[in-house]
Amino acid sequence: MDTRFWGPSGWKLLHAITFAYTPATDRKAMQTFFEMLPFVLPCKYCRSNLTIHMKKHPLAQALHSRETLSKWLWRIHNEVNAKLRSQNLTTEKDPPFEAVEKYYTDLLRTGCTRTEFPGWDFLFSIAEFHPMALASKQSVPIQGAPPCHLLVDYDEKNQWNCLTSDERFPLYILFWRSLAAVLPFPEWRASWLKNGSFDDIDLSTRDKTLKWLWSLRCALETELELLNRCKYSALCKTLKVFRSGCTKSSRAKTCRKKRSS
Repeated sequence: MDTRFWGPSGWKLLHAITFAYTPATDRKAMQTFFEMLPFVLPCKYCRSNLTIHMKKHPLAQALHSRETLSKWLWRIHNEVNAKLRSQNLTTEKDPPFEAVEKYYTDLLRTGCTRTEFPGWDFLFSIAEFHPMALASKQSVPIQGAPPCHLLVDYDEKNQWNCLTSDERFPLYILFWRSLAAVLPFPEWRASWLKNGSFDDIDLSTRDKTLKWLWSLRCALETELELLNRCKYSALCKTLKVFRSGCTKSSRAKTCRKKRSS
């Protein structure tokens, strides 16, 4: 999936999550959520890079407080931007932490209703790039990868895009299970848990996952009067437009859809 489509949406949701973090109640779910994140990103280069960044910046230390977690993500975001600048894919400067903190503190103060849910493009892109989808199964290792069959550690496999669909799928489910407990507002968490129970949900295919996530979105939008609404047909069309095709490439730098001439 094209990073220009889901990237901004993802960063906004992730930053909001870190600035709403309460260690006393959220630590376990937050740890699971961020540990699973590198395995579900809808771009193999992004999965690889986040795996490397999280080795450099251990999550366990960041979970100490809201400040340490929000600064941890801010540093990783800056390192991602630095790599994009080195590839001439962005020219934007990194904002200071104080500016990021003010933006998300103000955003969270506006409340959970009659506002926009940050992250739908990000979450639906993850649903679209389902581990059992054909595009995922056909994804090739990143250039320079050692023989995949020799790798055992999941982080190392993820770094080289060597995880099989069967290996990624349980991690994908863990990501969705942990998400409800880390959303930035208690009301969003409650609605998600009420409407997205895993007791009788089958997320074994891309279509089932998309429809499940869509039903959750509709429930949140109705109950909390959220503003960023669209039709399911329009959403599916948009997701199709932003499929990048990078799964079959071993030499690209990031997942971006080639512009048609």
